[in-house]
Amino acid sequence: MVLQQKDALNLKDQRFLDLLYRKAPQIDVSAELARDFKSLFIGKVEGTLKDWLVRALDPKSELRNFAKGIQKDYDAINQAVISTISNGQVEGQVNKLKNIKRMMYGRADFQLLRRMVLASSN
Repeated sequence: MVLQQKDALNLKDQRFLDLLYRKAPQIDVSAELARDFKSLFIGKVEGTLKDWLVRALDPKSELRNFAKGIQKDYDAINQAVISTISNGQVEGQVNKLKNIKRMMYGRADFQLLRRMVLASSN
C-alpha cells in the first residue's frame, strides 16, 4: 500500500496509512524514500540516485543499510536507473525454457525439448 499513489487507494486504506504515519513517523519517512526509489526507475534522470542516496544514508533512516548496499555497486545500479534498455524479455524467455525443461525432466531428448519450445512460442 505504501508504494501506491494515495489517490489509487480506497478511503479505508488511506485512513489506515494516515493513522500509521501519525503513530510512527519513521514509517512515513521510509515509505517516502521507497516511493522515491521506485520513481527513480520511471524518471530515468541522471543524478537522481545520488540525491536519493544522500537522503537514505541519513543516520535516522530505516533504509540506511539498503542504501549502503546500493552505494557499494553504485555504477551498475545507476545504469539500471538511467537506462531505457531492459533484459526483461530475455529473462522471460529463459524462465519459459526452464519451466519446459522441468516439465520434461527425464522423459525425452533434446529434439522433443526443441519441439516443445518452438510449439510454445506461438
